[in-house]
Amino acid sequence: MEPKTFLIPDEMCRRAGISGRFLSVSEIGVFPSQQVRPSSVDTPSSYKSTTEAKIYHIRSEVILFHPVLRRLINEACVIFVQLQKSLVTQLNSQALLQFSIQYRCVIRACLENLKEEVMRTNGVEKEELQNYVTIFYSIECVWHLCEILYIQTNVMNTIGTRLLEWVRFHIPKYERAATRILQNYGTGVESLEEYWPTVIGCLLHGRVDEVRLLLSMHTNAGMTSFRAVEASLKAMPTHALIVGGMPITEFNLRRKHWLVDTQSKIDAQVFNAEPQLSFIIRLVVGEELAWNEVRKHCETWYELLAAWLFYTDPTLRTFELSRYTRRCMRRMGTTMKQIDVILLAAMETDVEFLKQIQNMNENGWFITHLVDLLYHAQQLDIWKSHETTIAHLRESFILEYGSLLMCHNSLWQIGLNYLDHCPAQGVSAMELLLPRVARTEAKTQKAIREATKRKLFSVVQTLAKIQCRQCIRMNRHGNALVWALKAQDVECISHLVNHTLRQIKVSYALPHEDLLSNLGACMFASDSLIFLAKYYDYRHQMDKKNHVDAANILVGLIGSKFTPKFFWDVMLTETLTLLESKEITIDANSSLVIMNYLDDRADQVELKDKLNMIRMALARNMSSVLAQQRRII
Repeated sequence: MEPKTFLIPDEMCRRAGISGRFLSVSEIGVFPSQQVRPSSVDTPSSYKSTTEAKIYHIRSEVILFHPVLRRLINEACVIFVQLQKSLVTQLNSQALLQFSIQYRCVIRACLENLKEEVMRTNGVEKEELQNYVTIFYSIECVWHLCEILYIQTNVMNTIGTRLLEWVRFHIPKYERAATRILQNYGTGVESLEEYWPTVIGCLLHGRVDEVRLLLSMHTNAGMTSFRAVEASLKAMPTHALIVGGMPITEFNLRRKHWLVDTQSKIDAQVFNAEPQLSFIIRLVVGEELAWNEVRKHCETWYELLAAWLFYTDPTLRTFELSRYTRRCMRRMGTTMKQIDVILLAAMETDVEFLKQIQNMNENGWFITHLVDLLYHAQQLDIWKSHETTIAHLRESFILEYGSLLMCHNSLWQIGLNYLDHCPAQGVSAMELLLPRVARTEAKTQKAIREATKRKLFSVVQTLAKIQCRQCIRMNRHGNALVWALKAQDVECISHLVNHTLRQIKVSYALPHEDLLSNLGACMFASDSLIFLAKYYDYRHQMDKKNHVDAANILVGLIGSKFTPKFFWDVMLTETLTLLESKEITIDANSSLVIMNYLDDRADQVELKDKLNMIRMALARNMSSVLAQQRRII
């Protein structure tokens, strides 16, 4: 793949140089950067400018993110996950074949959706979608071939008929033409321009029954040469005999006898009355001169290959296929395209196969799912290099594809399903990528649920810290405290508690009451939060006129020494309020606690007036307490 060159329209970048950082798997941030060495003197840059520096984002095209392809991603993910779960039980070749067929059905549905979208659009978008159709048609074609070569095994391991079925599926024009002629015309169809090309095309595709029907519609169908061709084609041994249980040796013997008989008729010039009939028979017996002339009826070299094998070596084994591929390519004189290189490498089990399908511009969807399927079918050994293990090769593709999906706003959860099946690096990738998903509070909640499900508790803390700081920047301190608790960030909790206490000091209003009333065991996350929760309880009891309970809580707070320094005057004011109430709410022991609290702050000049007032109130309170005790005695 040719590298792309991007022009950065920035004078500062031109003068100073550039540097870049990966923002995601498919995006790089590029910015001006002066190149310096570790030994350079640290001096002000000569490139300093009064204008702001710009950052340029360079993104690779991710066609998978197109809305039309969303269904492909979702349905493929379901199949992928089901395949991994099936590994718990015994996974036989038939089950793997069903998974492969499901993948192909998804690709076919994607192609149909793309074609429908092409019909509804025009201009540049139409051209782009047509390019997508080409890409996914190639993917379907290659996947189908791999299914035949590596997944769809049979007892005899013969390849000829299955290869012909593959060609029929992807080049259906002769089948359609034959159907149209058979349905719409009667005798005398040889006058149609497409008649003989359709007959020969059906023959190349192994549709012998259709060829016989088409020949029967010829005006001269009653002639000896036509009847002879009919008899030869009807008697020709086909692969159906092997499928029916006939041993290959017996099949080959029958075919040899049929070839000898048919060749004798050719030598006797039985078919010479009609040149096209002679050409047909020469093809089915495998005459080299006839096959050299047939390439004009074939679109591709692999169409010629499948036909040639069907008539010359129908019992060919899969591992022998590579002997014929190059020969057919030379006969066709094909100019190699990317799909030709891929198909050839697949047939020859060349490592170039894996390298080429990585360059199909579909962002790794194809190679990820195909390699995973081949891995479970134990067919990946043939491409193993000495540099890597098979499992590592499979994981590297899944990791890259999953990481790509993690970059999308709505596909990241699907990406997690792939990273789950990367035993070596999946967890590390999720730890790095999940925090980048959390752009909003709702997405953070989803990301935390996914991280919790996977027991990634460090990620949960990171996500909560990120959201906590975002809430702080937005002055949503109540939400920030919730996130700080989830993150178990003691420093942040203390900061938010102090912010709340300062609000109370200024307005005396108690914020975040719903949160504070439902803290439960969360209050033990930090000493400052314990203080705030207890202070809330004190205020709550005061509002309910439970002054004795409120006094006990307040004295407990004073004795705990958790009170922040800036909040001392508030605590002293609360104490004074209780001491000067009409009822006695603070007993002798509590008064001693308060006295010790005052003594510890006696050197605080800004509290001197309030301290004196509290001492006087304490004296009066103690007098009232003693008088009450004497009356009781």
